[in-house]
Amino acid sequence: MFDIVIFDEASQCPVENAFPSVYRAKKIVVAGDEKQLPPNRLFTVAADGLVDDNREEPDFLDQSESLLDLAKQCYPTYMLTWHYRSAYEELINYSNYAFYKGRIHVAPNTESPADPAPIEWMKVKGGLWQDQKNLPEAEEVCKYLSKLLASDDVLVSGKTVGVITFNQQQQSLILDCIDDLVQTDLGFGAAYGTIMKRPLNRRLFVKNIENVQGDERDIVVFSTSYGPGPDGRLRLQFGSLNLTGGQNRLNVAITRAREKVVIFSSIEPDELVVSTAKNEGPRYLKWYLQYAKAVGDVRTGDSKQILEELNGGPLIREQEVNPLEFDSHFEEQVHEALEQEGLLVDSQVGASGYRVDLAIRHPLHRERYVLGVECDGASFHSARSVRERDVYRQAFLESRGWKIARIWSRNWWRNSKQQVSRIVDIVNELV
Repeated sequence: MFDIVIFDEASQCPVENAFPSVYRAKKIVVAGDEKQLPPNRLFTVAADGLVDDNREEPDFLDQSESLLDLAKQCYPTYMLTWHYRSAYEELINYSNYAFYKGRIHVAPNTESPADPAPIEWMKVKGGLWQDQKNLPEAEEVCKYLSKLLASDDVLVSGKTVGVITFNQQQQSLILDCIDDLVQTDLGFGAAYGTIMKRPLNRRLFVKNIENVQGDERDIVVFSTSYGPGPDGRLRLQFGSLNLTGGQNRLNVAITRAREKVVIFSSIEPDELVVSTAKNEGPRYLKWYLQYAKAVGDVRTGDSKQILEELNGGPLIREQEVNPLEFDSHFEEQVHEALEQEGLLVDSQVGASGYRVDLAIRHPLHRERYVLGVECDGASFHSARSVRERDVYRQAFLESRGWKIARIWSRNWWRNSKQQVSRIVDIVNELV
């Protein structure tokens, strides 16, 4: 017996698998994401003739695909909104607006736009779709891996790498190409051997979208595989993406990267014909590829437009150049005083439901923020707990590269000039 049992990744847990533990617990916590993968029922045998047709009320068990589905019908629901994995907004913004309606709190970038772009688009010339795989694209992926694994970022700094494909055939092909490269390129073989001796969660992986949930890596490489056939015609077979809920598989795949996504594609996003797709997965894939290419080309306006279309309107608390939007009159006074000192200050910086009150731009590199200033205004007082507003918020921002200074309203009313002088000194020291 247990006082408490916590189920993680509950969207993948079948109800019948959970019940032995549920009955042994005084309390349970069920954590999961309904926008990710459901249980894999591929090898499950259905039981016939066990349903009581005389029941007046429907049974929750019959309607629940996973423990998460069942728990949502029985228990209070709380959304965990802070996103920790991605170092850059661009890596999570598409998922945030396509699947979570912009409710995920993402730390804004300290540099706008991020340089280099955290999503890189690699066009493969001569890609060929044959037998549900693309050999030229797989070879290009392996060439990129050869350079990447030999770089200081991976070998010296210890960054991790993963490869994701959209079907099992391309996954197997890339694994075969890696095996061939290990045999023919001694340098790659040595680097690959070193990386594969790391702990399991830091090794190079090559997986398809069906089995990548729960994984994360610093750099994630995608092989889309789609391309013209031997006759030159483009035939698109979306596989599991075109099943009911296929967009959830995409959501899992595109949120695995901490620092960078690299996409290899043999076609342009607009070449994907999705108008006849049975379900939503292929449409979400096309939108994501369009977004990713816009980010890679640093077409900020185009990427923002895609997010706005997904959101059904302007982005939540969208970030503009030097927006004059404030949570409180106190915050507005601080902004005005800092600008009088010659500092360029933006307010409410961020592209999601999570913003930095005031952000001071670097005097020589205007695209970069040198300091964030937090005030105890509306955002501060709306926090659910003292720990969230006093500890977690600042730690969260600093973990994403921000330098944070705080101005308390009581200190401001006592001596505003002293507070302004303190901020100016901090900025000069950082510069």
